[in-house]
Formats: sequence, C-alpha cells, structure tokens
Amino acid sequence: MLHEELRSHAAEEIKNLLRSPYAQDHLRRYGWYPGMPVAVAAPYETLDTVMGLVSTYDSAVLIGSYDPYFDELTLWHVSDPATGDRFDEEQCVDLKRNEAFTFREMRQKAWHCTSVRFWPKGWDHPVRVREIPLFARSDRLACSEAKAIQFA
Repeated sequence: MLHEELRSHAAEEIKNLLRSPYAQDHLRRYGWYPGMPVAVAAPYETLDTVMGLVSTYDSAVLIGSYDPYFDELTLWHVSDPATGDRFDEEQCVDLKRNEAFTFREMRQKAWHCTSVRFWPKGWDHPVRVREIPLFARSDRLACSEAKAIQFA
C-alpha cells in the first residue's frame, strides 16, 4: 500500500467508526470526546514524528493507525500534555525520545501492558499512550477484561 493509500484507508475507517453511536459510547470510556483531534499514523513512521504531529494540538489526541501487515486498525488515546497523567509503574513501558521506534514497534512493546509513557520534545510532562480496544482479544493481557463490542 502506498503512503497516501494507507493514510486514506485509515482516515476512512476512523470516520466510519466515529459515525456509530455505539463506537462513540465505547470510545468515551477511554477518554475520547466529540471534537477531539484525530491524527493518522502509518506503522512505519517514527514515534518522534507521530508525537511531533500530536504536539501541535496541545490537547488529548486520538491516533488511528492501519497496519496492512496485520490488516488491523488500532486506535490510541494520547493523554493531555498539561495534565501529566499518573502512571502505574508496573503496567507502563517507557519509550525514550530519539530511539527511533516506529509506531509498529511501540505497538509491539505495549503488547502486554496498559500504556506507554513518552516524553514529547517541548512538553512539560510525559504523555500516556494507551490502546483503545476495538474488540475483545484473548492474546493481550491489557484486554483480558474487555467485552466484545458490536458496531452498528
């Protein structure tokens, strides 16, 4: 998939998802609110690049990423940089800036934890990045208590 096709596909999937009142109710449980900025990330983009885009909003952001390798759309909530969200040290993975992690690698590092802590350049606090489950997954600890969601 070309870069433009990848972004267009992700944006279209997110737009369709946000039209559903069931999806909106589910996303609200994870911190989403109507009008929240949405950023689209390609799986091969570096985390620094994605967070650079996120930092332009200076608020909580919803990141959508479609990974053609896994044929899966994932949604991620990035906390508001002004709040300095508290972190559960045992359930959090620290990712350092300038380590050139791709978005896909962040996803893999976050596989068995509840969130990723990342300190974007120029921000006063680290942000928490956590995946919003779109369906119940038996292969991830963070989603073991999630219930299946059927979107209309």
